[in-house]
Amino acid sequence: MTTGTGSTDHLLNLSNLCRQTVACVTPSQKDLETTGLPHLEHNKTRITELCAVSVRADHIELGCFPRVQNKLSLCFNPMKMISPEATSLTGLSNDLLEYQASFSSDAVDVIRKWLEMNQKPICLVAHNGNRFDYPILRAEVEKTRNKLPEDILCLDSLNAFRSIDTLEAEAVKQPPKGEIPFEFNDGYDELLSQAVDEYEKQMKLTPEQVQKINETTPQKQKICSTTGNGGPGASTKRNFGHIREFVSYKLEDVYKRLTSKEPISAHEAEGDVTMLVTCAAVYGEKFVKYANDNSKRLSEIPAMTPGRRIGF
Repeated sequence: MTTGTGSTDHLLNLSNLCRQTVACVTPSQKDLETTGLPHLEHNKTRITELCAVSVRADHIELGCFPRVQNKLSLCFNPMKMISPEATSLTGLSNDLLEYQASFSSDAVDVIRKWLEMNQKPICLVAHNGNRFDYPILRAEVEKTRNKLPEDILCLDSLNAFRSIDTLEAEAVKQPPKGEIPFEFNDGYDELLSQAVDEYEKQMKLTPEQVQKINETTPQKQKICSTTGNGGPGASTKRNFGHIREFVSYKLEDVYKRLTSKEPISAHEAEGDVTMLVTCAAVYGEKFVKYANDNSKRLSEIPAMTPGRRIGF
């Protein structure tokens, strides 16, 4: 797997940071669970759970759920109140996390060591990661006055899935080379040609011939003889393009659409990662190619900062 900064031959990291989940393996998947949504907490959101699974990129390319996985799952005491909405979604409360360690330098060391166990280059993957997981993870790490390895890459799977689907839809719409779309095969070019021919003939007519034509009752004009292709000859209904149907790219909706199965423990870190790995595997080579072309360094993602809009 080739990226703008190196080649990824083995691992892919997929992540989703609602509950902190990190999945890595030169593709690596991760997911975070948090105390709430940043815009409702003045960008002071804390991580309550992190789960990561690392899988090899070449295993994803096979198009099946990878058997070989390295997992990391950690829960944290956020040292602040967890919103009722977050507790309802994740099942994590302040009471349950009371005796868990907070996100500290020790946690960063564990994450760093776990990343180092995987073959480089490593690319983290998180659903909506650019506007949630990555900024929050970077903010938590910076609070400990530590850093994650500078060569770690990252990718937002939400953008990946949407882009792949869009490219496939456009490919289906494009007609084969040499074939004229029916919208343009409506007979009007023929009418224009006939009009030009008639005009040229009239320019050569004598005054007597012109008078005869003017005194003759015109016959009803036929628009065209096109049939069966949606042209005016077949129907007066015009095609002004398709109304774009809304398609949800929530992780659980993408999973359900691709697998025809119900979501796996949605909003539980490990369940989210499992769904993310599965979706990436369904896209297979297309997903890995997108990751190769569009991944960037995690250090390029701005950390969540109070008073500033999250993401980039």
